[in-house]
Amino acid sequence: MQTQLLLAIRDHLDDPHATKRELLQRLWSEYGEIARYYSPKLGMSFIAKHVSPPNEVHHPRGWHSDVGHQRKVRSYQVEAEFYQSFAGSCDETCYVPQFIGLIKEPNHPEQQTLLMEDLQSSGFTLVHTRVADAQVKTVLSWLAHFHGRFLNIDISSLWPVGSYWYLATRQAEFAAMEDGALKHNASRIDHRLNHARFQTLLHGDAKLANFCFSEQEQVAAVDFQYVGRGVGVKDVMYFLGSCLTDRQLLEKHDTYVDYYFAALKTALLARSSSEFSQDKVVKLEQEWRELIPFAWADFNRFLLGWSPEHVKINDFMVSQTERALSL
Repeated sequence: MQTQLLLAIRDHLDDPHATKRELLQRLWSEYGEIARYYSPKLGMSFIAKHVSPPNEVHHPRGWHSDVGHQRKVRSYQVEAEFYQSFAGSCDETCYVPQFIGLIKEPNHPEQQTLLMEDLQSSGFTLVHTRVADAQVKTVLSWLAHFHGRFLNIDISSLWPVGSYWYLATRQAEFAAMEDGALKHNASRIDHRLNHARFQTLLHGDAKLANFCFSEQEQVAAVDFQYVGRGVGVKDVMYFLGSCLTDRQLLEKHDTYVDYYFAALKTALLARSSSEFSQDKVVKLEQEWRELIPFAWADFNRFLLGWSPEHVKINDFMVSQTERALSL
Protein backbone atom coordinates (compact mmCIF):
# COMPACT_ATOMS: atom_id res chain seq x y z
CA MET A 1 0.00 0.00 0.00
CA GLN A 2 2.78 2.43 0.93
CA THR A 3 4.58 1.78 -2.35
CA GLN A 4 1.35 2.32 -4.29
CA LEU A 5 0.72 5.57 -2.43
CA LEU A 6 4.19 6.91 -3.13
CA LEU A 7 3.84 5.99 -6.81
CA ALA A 8 0.46 7.74 -6.95
CA ILE A 9 1.93 10.88 -5.38
CA ARG A 10 4.91 10.85 -7.76
CA ASP A 11 2.56 10.44 -10.70
CA HIS A 12 0.25 13.23 -9.53
CA LEU A 13 3.14 15.66 -9.08
CA ASP A 14 5.00 14.41 -12.14
CA ASP A 15 8.01 14.03 -9.87
CA PRO A 16 9.63 10.55 -9.93
CA HIS A 17 11.97 11.55 -7.11
CA ALA A 18 9.39 12.54 -4.50
CA THR A 19 10.07 10.70 -1.23
CA LYS A 20 8.37 10.07 2.07
CA ARG A 21 10.25 11.71 4.92
CA GLU A 22 8.29 10.77 8.06
CA LEU A 23 5.00 9.52 9.42
CA LEU A 24 3.41 12.25 11.52
CA GLN A 25 0.32 10.50 12.87
CA ARG A 26 -2.30 7.85 12.28
CA LEU A 27 -5.82 9.03 11.63
CA TRP A 28 -8.60 8.37 14.14
CA SER A 29 -9.59 4.69 14.35
CA GLU A 30 -6.89 3.72 11.83
CA TYR A 31 -8.57 5.49 8.90
CA GLY A 32 -5.23 6.35 7.33
CA GLU A 33 -2.22 8.53 8.06
CA ILE A 34 -0.67 11.95 7.80
CA ALA A 35 2.92 12.03 6.57
CA ARG A 36 5.57 14.49 5.40
CA TYR A 37 6.97 14.11 1.88
CA TYR A 38 9.60 15.97 -0.11
CA SER A 39 9.41 16.87 -3.79
CA PRO A 40 12.63 17.94 -5.55
CA LYS A 41 10.51 19.26 -8.43
CA LEU A 42 8.50 21.52 -6.14
CA GLY A 43 11.61 22.27 -4.10
CA MET A 44 9.78 21.82 -0.83
CA SER A 45 8.26 19.42 1.64
CA PHE A 46 4.50 18.90 1.76
CA ILE A 47 1.91 17.01 3.77
CA ALA A 48 -0.10 14.05 2.49
CA LYS A 49 -3.26 13.13 4.38
CA HIS A 50 -4.08 9.64 3.13
CA VAL A 51 -7.54 8.23 3.89
CA SER A 52 -8.09 4.50 3.57
CA PRO A 53 -10.76 3.23 5.99
CA PRO A 54 -10.13 -0.18 7.59
CA ASN A 55 -12.36 -3.17 6.97
CA GLU A 56 -13.25 -3.21 10.67
CA VAL A 57 -13.53 -0.02 12.70
CA HIS A 58 -12.46 -0.03 16.35
CA HIS A 59 -13.48 3.22 17.96
CA PRO A 60 -11.39 4.14 21.05
CA ARG A 61 -14.56 4.73 23.10
CA GLY A 62 -16.63 1.94 21.58
CA TRP A 63 -18.74 4.17 19.31
CA HIS A 64 -18.59 2.35 16.01
CA SER A 65 -21.50 2.01 13.61
CA ASP A 66 -22.25 2.45 9.94
CA VAL A 67 -23.60 5.92 10.70
CA GLY A 68 -20.34 6.84 12.40
CA HIS A 69 -18.34 5.37 9.54
CA GLN A 70 -20.25 7.34 6.91
CA ARG A 71 -19.89 10.53 8.96
CA LYS A 72 -16.13 10.01 9.14
CA VAL A 73 -15.80 9.29 5.42
CA ARG A 74 -17.90 12.35 4.59
CA SER A 75 -15.70 14.46 6.87
CA TYR A 76 -12.63 13.73 4.79
CA GLN A 77 -14.50 14.53 1.58
CA VAL A 78 -15.67 17.83 3.07
CA GLU A 79 -12.13 18.65 4.13
CA ALA A 80 -10.87 18.07 0.60
CA GLU A 81 -13.62 20.33 -0.76
CA PHE A 82 -12.64 23.05 1.72
CA TYR A 83 -9.01 22.99 0.62
CA GLN A 84 -9.90 22.91 -3.06
CA SER A 85 -12.56 25.63 -3.05
CA PHE A 86 -12.20 27.78 0.09
CA ALA A 87 -8.65 27.71 1.47
CA GLY A 88 -7.49 30.09 -1.23
CA SER A 89 -9.76 32.79 0.23
CA CYS A 90 -7.90 32.75 3.54
CA ASP A 91 -5.11 35.30 3.97
CA GLU A 92 -2.55 35.86 6.74
CA THR A 93 -5.30 36.92 9.19
CA CYS A 94 -6.77 33.40 9.13
CA TYR A 95 -3.98 31.34 7.61
CA VAL A 96 -4.53 27.74 6.51
CA PRO A 97 -2.33 25.29 4.59
CA GLN A 98 -2.48 25.91 0.88
CA PHE A 99 -3.94 23.22 -1.36
CA ILE A 100 -1.50 21.30 -3.59
CA GLY A 101 -3.55 18.44 -4.97
CA LEU A 102 -6.11 15.68 -4.42
CA ILE A 103 -5.63 12.06 -5.49
CA LYS A 104 -8.84 10.06 -5.76
CA GLU A 105 -9.08 6.29 -6.01
CA PRO A 106 -11.59 5.49 -8.82
CA ASN A 107 -12.13 1.92 -7.65
CA HIS A 108 -12.25 2.86 -3.97
CA PRO A 109 -14.47 5.94 -3.52
CA GLU A 110 -13.81 6.12 0.22
CA GLN A 111 -10.06 6.49 -0.33
CA GLN A 112 -8.30 9.75 -1.11
CA THR A 113 -4.99 11.53 -0.56
CA LEU A 114 -4.98 15.25 0.13
CA LEU A 115 -1.72 17.09 -0.60
CA MET A 116 -1.18 20.42 1.13
CA GLU A 117 1.38 22.89 2.38
CA ASP A 118 3.74 21.80 5.15
CA LEU A 119 3.12 24.44 7.82
CA GLN A 120 6.30 23.51 9.64
CA SER A 121 8.41 24.46 6.64
CA SER A 122 6.46 27.74 6.47
CA GLY A 123 7.47 28.65 10.01
CA PHE A 124 4.48 27.36 11.98
CA THR A 125 6.55 25.01 14.10
CA LEU A 126 4.85 25.22 17.51
CA VAL A 127 1.81 23.36 18.83
CA HIS A 128 0.98 24.29 22.41
CA THR A 129 -0.66 22.21 25.10
CA ARG A 130 -0.92 25.23 27.40
CA VAL A 131 -1.35 28.84 26.36
CA ALA A 132 -0.80 32.33 27.69
CA ASP A 133 -3.20 35.23 27.28
CA ALA A 134 -1.53 36.45 24.08
CA GLN A 135 -1.88 33.08 22.39
CA VAL A 136 -5.56 32.78 23.29
CA LYS A 137 -6.15 36.20 21.73
CA THR A 138 -4.16 35.24 18.63
CA VAL A 139 -6.47 32.28 18.00
CA LEU A 140 -9.58 34.33 18.76
CA SER A 141 -8.41 36.86 16.18
CA TRP A 142 -7.93 34.00 13.68
CA LEU A 143 -11.47 32.79 14.36
CA ALA A 144 -12.91 36.30 14.03
CA HIS A 145 -11.26 36.88 10.67
CA PHE A 146 -12.20 33.42 9.42
CA HIS A 147 -15.83 33.94 10.42
CA GLY A 148 -15.83 37.45 8.98
CA ARG A 149 -14.44 36.27 5.67
CA PHE A 150 -17.15 33.67 5.05
CA LEU A 151 -20.30 35.51 6.12
CA ASN A 152 -22.78 35.65 3.23
CA ILE A 153 -20.71 33.18 1.18
CA ASP A 154 -22.23 30.07 -0.44
CA ILE A 155 -20.85 27.18 1.63
CA SER A 156 -23.47 24.60 0.70
CA SER A 157 -20.84 22.13 -0.55
CA LEU A 158 -19.57 21.70 3.02
CA TRP A 159 -21.35 20.40 6.14
CA PRO A 160 -24.88 21.86 6.50
CA VAL A 161 -23.99 22.37 10.17
CA GLY A 162 -20.39 22.91 11.19
CA SER A 163 -18.95 20.90 14.14
CA TYR A 164 -18.76 17.19 14.81
CA TRP A 165 -21.27 17.15 17.68
CA TYR A 166 -24.45 18.55 16.17
CA LEU A 167 -27.63 16.75 17.07
CA ALA A 168 -28.75 15.36 13.70
CA THR A 169 -25.57 13.26 13.34
CA ARG A 170 -25.33 12.23 17.00
CA GLN A 171 -28.55 10.34 17.62
CA ALA A 172 -26.84 7.34 19.22
CA GLU A 173 -25.13 9.58 21.76
CA PHE A 174 -28.41 11.44 22.32
CA ALA A 175 -30.20 8.16 23.03
CA ALA A 176 -27.50 7.27 25.56
CA MET A 177 -28.08 10.48 27.59
CA GLU A 178 -29.81 10.24 30.92
CA ASP A 179 -33.29 11.70 30.91
CA GLY A 180 -33.49 15.30 32.07
CA ALA A 181 -34.04 18.95 31.16
CA LEU A 182 -31.13 19.16 28.72
CA LYS A 183 -32.27 16.09 26.83
CA HIS A 184 -35.84 17.42 26.68
CA ASN A 185 -34.60 20.76 25.35
CA ALA A 186 -31.91 19.46 22.98
CA SER A 187 -33.98 20.02 19.83
CA ARG A 188 -34.93 23.54 20.91
CA ILE A 189 -31.28 24.43 21.57
CA ASP A 190 -30.21 22.91 18.25
CA HIS A 191 -32.93 24.89 16.44
CA ARG A 192 -31.89 28.18 18.04
CA LEU A 193 -28.31 27.74 16.87
CA ASN A 194 -29.06 26.48 13.37
CA HIS A 195 -31.78 29.01 12.57
CA ALA A 196 -29.99 32.14 13.69
CA ARG A 197 -30.13 34.99 11.17
CA PHE A 198 -26.36 35.35 10.86
CA GLN A 199 -24.50 32.21 9.80
CA THR A 200 -20.92 31.81 8.67
CA LEU A 201 -18.36 29.10 8.06
CA LEU A 202 -17.17 27.33 11.20
CA HIS A 203 -13.88 25.55 11.59
CA GLY A 204 -15.90 22.91 13.43
CA ASP A 205 -13.09 21.44 15.55
CA ALA A 206 -11.32 24.56 16.79
CA LYS A 207 -9.43 22.99 19.69
CA LEU A 208 -6.00 24.24 20.71
CA ALA A 209 -4.27 21.19 19.19
CA ASN A 210 -5.48 22.23 15.72
CA PHE A 211 -3.60 25.55 15.76
CA CYS A 212 0.06 25.84 14.83
CA PHE A 213 2.05 28.88 16.00
CA SER A 214 5.17 30.55 14.65
CA GLU A 215 7.96 32.01 16.78
CA GLN A 216 6.43 35.42 15.97
CA GLU A 217 3.11 34.29 17.49
CA GLN A 218 1.34 34.08 14.15
CA VAL A 219 -1.09 31.17 13.88
CA ALA A 220 -2.47 28.80 11.26
CA ALA A 221 -5.24 26.23 11.59
CA VAL A 222 -5.44 22.61 10.43
CA ASP A 223 -8.00 19.78 10.41
CA PHE A 224 -11.05 21.01 8.51
CA GLN A 225 -13.06 17.78 8.54
CA TYR A 226 -16.05 19.39 10.25
CA VAL A 227 -16.06 22.76 8.56
CA GLY A 228 -19.59 23.97 7.81
CA ARG A 229 -22.37 26.44 8.44
CA GLY A 230 -23.02 27.90 11.89
CA VAL A 231 -22.79 30.75 14.35
CA GLY A 232 -19.24 31.85 15.15
CA VAL A 233 -19.63 31.51 18.90
CA LYS A 234 -19.71 27.71 18.54
CA ASP A 235 -16.03 27.83 17.53
CA VAL A 236 -15.27 30.36 20.26
CA MET A 237 -16.94 28.20 22.91
CA TYR A 238 -15.15 25.06 21.78
CA PHE A 239 -11.74 26.74 21.60
CA LEU A 240 -11.98 28.35 25.04
CA GLY A 241 -13.18 25.06 26.52
CA SER A 242 -10.22 23.26 24.95
CA CYS A 243 -7.53 25.39 26.60
CA LEU A 244 -8.92 27.02 29.75
CA THR A 245 -9.58 25.47 33.14
CA ASP A 246 -12.89 25.83 34.92
CA ARG A 247 -11.44 28.64 37.05
CA GLN A 248 -9.96 30.43 34.03
CA LEU A 249 -13.31 30.23 32.26
CA LEU A 250 -15.05 31.77 35.25
CA GLU A 251 -12.47 34.56 35.42
CA LYS A 252 -11.70 35.29 31.75
CA HIS A 253 -14.49 33.96 29.52
CA ASP A 254 -16.33 37.25 29.12
CA THR A 255 -13.11 39.20 28.50
CA TYR A 256 -12.12 36.80 25.73
CA VAL A 257 -15.59 36.95 24.21
CA ASP A 258 -15.32 40.76 24.14
CA TYR A 259 -11.94 40.45 22.41
CA TYR A 260 -13.39 38.11 19.78
CA PHE A 261 -16.25 40.45 18.96
CA ALA A 262 -13.91 43.44 18.71
CA ALA A 263 -11.78 41.50 16.22
CA LEU A 264 -14.87 40.35 14.32
CA LYS A 265 -16.12 43.92 14.07
CA THR A 266 -12.76 44.99 12.64
CA ALA A 267 -12.83 42.14 10.12
CA LEU A 268 -16.39 42.87 8.98
CA LEU A 269 -16.06 46.63 8.69
CA ALA A 270 -12.96 46.12 6.55
CA ARG A 271 -15.24 44.53 3.94
CA SER A 272 -17.49 46.48 1.62
CA SER A 273 -19.66 48.94 3.55
CA SER A 274 -22.65 47.85 1.46
CA GLU A 275 -22.23 44.32 2.82
CA PHE A 276 -21.76 45.10 6.49
CA SER A 277 -22.94 48.40 7.84
CA GLN A 278 -22.32 49.38 11.45
CA ASP A 279 -25.96 48.58 12.19
CA LYS A 280 -25.72 45.08 10.76
CA VAL A 281 -22.54 44.35 12.72
CA VAL A 282 -24.28 45.46 15.94
CA LYS A 283 -27.22 43.14 15.22
CA LEU A 284 -24.91 40.21 14.47
CA GLU A 285 -23.04 40.69 17.73
CA GLN A 286 -26.26 40.95 19.70
CA GLU A 287 -27.61 37.74 18.20
CA TRP A 288 -24.41 35.75 18.64
CA ARG A 289 -23.86 36.92 22.23
CA GLU A 290 -27.33 35.70 23.12
CA LEU A 291 -26.46 32.30 21.64
CA ILE A 292 -23.31 31.72 23.71
CA PRO A 293 -25.09 29.73 26.48
CA PHE A 294 -26.82 27.67 23.80
CA ALA A 295 -23.46 26.79 22.24
CA TRP A 296 -22.18 25.57 25.62
CA ALA A 297 -25.37 23.62 26.28
CA ASP A 298 -25.27 22.02 22.82
CA PHE A 299 -21.75 20.70 23.36
CA ASN A 300 -22.65 19.63 26.89
CA ARG A 301 -25.52 17.58 25.44
CA PHE A 302 -23.08 15.73 23.18
CA LEU A 303 -20.58 15.05 25.96
CA LEU A 304 -23.24 13.72 28.33
CA GLY A 305 -24.17 11.10 25.77
CA TRP A 306 -20.69 10.37 24.42
CA SER A 307 -18.60 10.46 27.59
CA PRO A 308 -20.52 11.69 30.65
CA GLU A 309 -17.40 11.63 32.84
CA HIS A 310 -15.48 13.90 30.44
CA VAL A 311 -13.24 16.50 32.08
CA LYS A 312 -14.70 19.29 29.93
CA ILE A 313 -18.03 18.99 31.75
CA ASN A 314 -17.13 21.50 34.44
CA ASP A 315 -18.96 24.03 36.60
CA PHE A 316 -18.72 26.74 33.97
CA MET A 317 -20.27 24.55 31.27
CA VAL A 318 -23.02 23.49 33.65
CA SER A 319 -23.81 27.10 34.57
CA GLN A 320 -23.98 28.10 30.92
CA THR A 321 -26.27 25.14 30.23
CA GLU A 322 -28.56 26.23 33.04
CA ARG A 323 -28.71 29.71 31.51
CA ALA A 324 -29.67 28.27 28.13
CA LEU A 325 -32.39 26.15 29.71
CA SER A 326 -33.84 29.20 31.44
CA LEU A 327 -34.03 31.31 28.26
